[in-house]
Amino acid sequence: LVTADIEAIHAESGVAHPYGANNLLKVIRKMFNWGRVAGLVPRDHPNLVAGIVRFPERRRRRFITTVEMPRFLQALEQEDNDYARHGIWLLLLMGLRCKELLKAKWEDIDWDMGTLFIGLTKNGEPLLAPVSDAAMERLKIIPRTSENPYIICGKLRGQYLRGLGEPFHRTLKRAGLVNLRIHDLRRTVGSWLAQDGQSLHLIGDVLNHRDPKTTAGYAYFQTQQRRDALTGHGNRVLALTPPQFRRPAAPTGVSAAALLPAADNTPIIAKPNSAALYRHYFRREDLYNLVWTSPVSELAVRLGVSDVALAKLCRRAGIPIPRRGYWQQTEAGQAIEPAPLKEAPKGLPELLIIRGTKPAISSQRHARMT
Repeated sequence: LVTADIEAIHAESGVAHPYGANNLLKVIRKMFNWGRVAGLVPRDHPNLVAGIVRFPERRRRRFITTVEMPRFLQALEQEDNDYARHGIWLLLLMGLRCKELLKAKWEDIDWDMGTLFIGLTKNGEPLLAPVSDAAMERLKIIPRTSENPYIICGKLRGQYLRGLGEPFHRTLKRAGLVNLRIHDLRRTVGSWLAQDGQSLHLIGDVLNHRDPKTTAGYAYFQTQQRRDALTGHGNRVLALTPPQFRRPAAPTGVSAAALLPAADNTPIIAKPNSAALYRHYFRREDLYNLVWTSPVSELAVRLGVSDVALAKLCRRAGIPIPRRGYWQQTEAGQAIEPAPLKEAPKGLPELLIIRGTKPAISSQRHARMT
């Protein structure tokens, strides 16, 4: 057996089950490490898993939301297996690992202190789990079975229920929920505590996390705390912002009424270019009406842009512009229909933008208005 053999197995199984393939490498690595300690593998023998690249894994963040919870609980109450129903309730109320709850015995409960003693947990340490008031009330209504010391009894005499997977999936089917696992109940407890503003240290204690990195993942669910922090940061930034920019306004399209005076034949003289550029937004239909209401060269002067740039914007938006000689013919009294506006090109934004050196309303008109 060489590394290439294990790598081939890992690659083949990882096509459908990448996480399972990575777990296989972890098991093999532990086997070789234990083999050295037990004397079954030479101490200088290399670990065959070393150097094999794992499949990428994403941190699972699925939990039951506040919207899904009523449907889930209603479906849970329809479960026929009483012990399974009580067991799922306790997982949801206490955040225990499934095996920790299933192996718990009645003698492990301290009714006065409101605790449940878990002898051996996943991280190898005993746990004195707190029992909430809701969980305590649930425990009081679970029927006891003679000669069975376990809280969640199984079908076999004196044995605990071997799993909650099947009743859990029946519940999900009745509730119409997908992409949930039994361990997500534990994640639901942690995420709801995080959203409630509890500290990560306390969440780690409740869930009996040995590695603080595991608990650190629940900072993701502290959305309100993160939002409050960013709101405070934003307020400090806005305090140093000029008042007119503190509340952003959505851009509005420039129309012919805003850009062109109702009756003004005074020629507009272009002023020297300025370093400050104004953003002019147009809806496609408004820009079409503009270029067929006034010559492109005149519009360009009013906006502080070149007529070439404005014509280029029209071409990009699929807007036809008057051909050469159109305005001389209309001034001579000829009736010429504007070219029709065809369907907009795909991917065109709702608002077209062009930057110019003048605001949308000319300085002359603004002076008259004031």
